[in-house]
Amino acid sequence: MKKEFTIKLLLTLIISILFANFNFAQDTKKGFDFTFKSGLMLANQYGKDAESETFLNGDSPENFYANNPASKKLKSGVSIGGLIEFRFNKRLSLGLGANYIQKGSKINATNHWNSETQEYENVDGTIKWIQNYWTIDLPLKIYFPIKQNEIHILGGLTFGHLINSKEKGDIKISENKYDYTNDRGANKNEQGFLVGIGYNYLLPNKKNHLILEFIWNRSFGKSYGGDLIPNPQKYYNQTFNLSFGYKFDFNNKK
Repeated sequence: MKKEFTIKLLLTLIISILFANFNFAQDTKKGFDFTFKSGLMLANQYGKDAESETFLNGDSPENFYANNPASKKLKSGVSIGGLIEFRFNKRLSLGLGANYIQKGSKINATNHWNSETQEYENVDGTIKWIQNYWTIDLPLKIYFPIKQNEIHILGGLTFGHLINSKEKGDIKISENKYDYTNDRGANKNEQGFLVGIGYNYLLPNKKNHLILEFIWNRSFGKSYGGDLIPNPQKYYNQTFNLSFGYKFDFNNKK
């Protein structure tokens, strides 16, 4: 008897869900959206070889280099891009995005090893490991209506291609100022994931939105950093991006 009751309850729940989905499908918001967005981001490296502090080697500005550039310290940067999005209904969409983003980190070099005196010297100033990437993103979004506006959560895959990479900064060692520049390789191609949350504010024309979005992006594979002197260092690239955008609705049924 108890088993029969459980089966009936299960069937009732399944039928209710199917009926709800059928009704939901009738009230669809189907079509394409395009979003242009830009924002500010923080970037660093994550992993067992990423450090919060390091020192400089080298005897002159021409051959200075960070002993451990894979850094936990956050570096500021910018992002800019666009997203084409197909809304299957009011709740779900799949997108294809292209972006320019600035990955990397802030290298916290606090000392310089002087090979002549065999002593450390204090280092002041800021050094950034700048990694500029083009990325292709494939985000899946789930929307939650709030009156005429929407909140959404997202998750998906991202594929990055390196434009250029270098270390750059202004430093001072023993009261002497130096322009620090060092060519530094990075992953030519990176695959990763992204997760985030956003808010869509409907404009008076009832077709377009202002978008505020926060996204965490992290690479899947560790960089083996074969060019990182003196030892290879394994790390993940990650960014935290707060962006503002404008979304155009095309042929969406309200």
